Amino acid sequence: MKVKFFQRVNTRLSLLPMSILLVILIAGGIGFYFFGYARYLQDFHKGYFITLSSEKKTAFDSWFAYHKSDLDGLSRLGAVRDNAAILAGVQPGVKLKKKIAEQMNRSQVVISEALQERAQSGRYKMLSVISKDGRVISSSRQDILNADWSGRDFFKEKTADIKSATVIGFYGSEDADYGIEMLTPVFAGSEQIAFIHAVLPVKELAGFLKIEKGLHKTWKIDVTDTDGNLVLIKEGIPQRKVRYNIPKNGDDITGYKNNLFFYAVDLDHAPLRLIGTVDKSDVTIPFNVLLIGYCSFVGVVLLMTIIQNSYLARRVITKPMHRLTNAVRSFSSGSINVELGKGYKGELTELKKSIEDMFEELKEREASLREGIRAKEKTRLKSMFFSKMSREFREPLNNIIGSVKTVLDGETDPSRKAALGDVIGAAQNTLRIMDDLIDLSRLDEGMLAVSQEEFNMCEIMKEVEDAAQNLIGSKEIALIADCHEAFMDKPVYADRRMVKQILENIAGNAIKTTEAGTVTILSSPVLKDGVEYLEVSVADTGAGIEPEMLEHIFEEFTEPQISIGLAIAKKAADALGGKIDVESTADKGSVFTVTIPIKAIVYH
Repeated sequence: MKVKFFQRVNTRLSLLPMSILLVILIAGGIGFYFFGYARYLQDFHKGYFITLSSEKKTAFDSWFAYHKSDLDGLSRLGAVRDNAAILAGVQPGVKLKKKIAEQMNRSQVVISEALQERAQSGRYKMLSVISKDGRVISSSRQDILNADWSGRDFFKEKTADIKSATVIGFYGSEDADYGIEMLTPVFAGSEQIAFIHAVLPVKELAGFLKIEKGLHKTWKIDVTDTDGNLVLIKEGIPQRKVRYNIPKNGDDITGYKNNLFFYAVDLDHAPLRLIGTVDKSDVTIPFNVLLIGYCSFVGVVLLMTIIQNSYLARRVITKPMHRLTNAVRSFSSGSINVELGKGYKGELTELKKSIEDMFEELKEREASLREGIRAKEKTRLKSMFFSKMSREFREPLNNIIGSVKTVLDGETDPSRKAALGDVIGAAQNTLRIMDDLIDLSRLDEGMLAVSQEEFNMCEIMKEVEDAAQNLIGSKEIALIADCHEAFMDKPVYADRRMVKQILENIAGNAIKTTEAGTVTILSSPVLKDGVEYLEVSVADTGAGIEPEMLEHIFEEFTEPQISIGLAIAKKAADALGGKIDVESTADKGSVFTVTIPIKAIVYH
């Protein structure tokens, strides 16, 4: 029989490696998802963004560099320079002599032919020569000849500083006339005499923005001005105003904002920026597939662990004991048709038979109760049942505890000694449950007498601290207990046993619901309306209580995670004329505050 028991213990311990692996997998997956997922996505696409944007930047810079060189060359042509000087030197409205007028016409024809020749090549939508005072003195379009452009923004802001061909903005508002404006100064020696104004078509530039192949459907490259306003997309001119809120620091920027991964880079030959973007939802698709695969793998491991545990747990001695305890709880909560199942051996078989006999006896009594006294009789039956059950439980459980202790005394293997200790703890816990059930039934019937005696509160706090410390076991819980200095030399007058039981039950529940963290027990005197009260708070950093469960936590057998100790504590506090308040936040912890009236004794 001892050999079989140790085989069960060893089988149970064999689950440890798989459990550790499962914890590592879950912790790694959660850590990656919450702390490294977004950063990893950003870094993963940064290289592709830079490569793609650099390719487009090279094309844009080459295009602008070519046209800047072409316009600078045009401004240095003698035919353009000399004739522009002639046209710019004549003030409008002045009556000219015949020879001068003929010379002006010849100059106009020469420049117009040069401009029209360039415009007909398709590289320019419009070319014009503007005097220093803003007059259009020659143009490839005759409809704007002699127009006054001195009031246009580019003429007021740009003409003073430019030394060579410069991009100054966008021209026109309709797609057909829309183009990029460039302004080129014309010099006669060192003197600036005029400007060549050019409007370049955007169709070729829009073609540069097309992405033939990409990792994702939402990849795109757009063009913005230095303020972030969208000015050009692959389809051409944007139909609505869009602004990218990106810092104007002049550096390449990679980041994530408004569900977009983006990369922005300034062009070398134009006051424009390329910005590459991709939707986060598109980016995360392959990663989500990997995440689903990872979760599926973890789920398979978890399922294997659960199946293995479920199968092997049937051979562990504590399961029949838990089954009996759950059956008793179900019966106590009003469920009459309770099945104890099979698989009991030794002393547990006798215990099962005794419980079944009592179940049958109570069922017969329940059937004979009249409806008018049903509630009262139930309470009496429950008290009688708990009393009988306690007597029936104690003998076989004490035999089990004694037998296991005998084996434990001769055991040297630490792991097996720990397993034997778990068995003893389970049996002792069952005995404590029996005591709690008896106290609960007595409180329900009002049979638990309340006494008044003198005692030192700090001694009670010490006993509660010791009891709580024993319950912590292997949990990583820091226990803090502090008795108010007012109680150190001032005894109080109340029911000592009930006060201690209330605090032990609440502290025990705090430890039960806390796997790691802090449990704090503080006591202090409180004076309300001339009455002195004992106030003890028990705070934990455990799982907390859902809001919808707060009103049910003091009801016995309503929530598996909450012991009947809270129900006992509440009834005991009511019997003493006190109360228990609860504040709790799910996943953060709970604070139970016990308030009991006391009669302080001061010696003179």
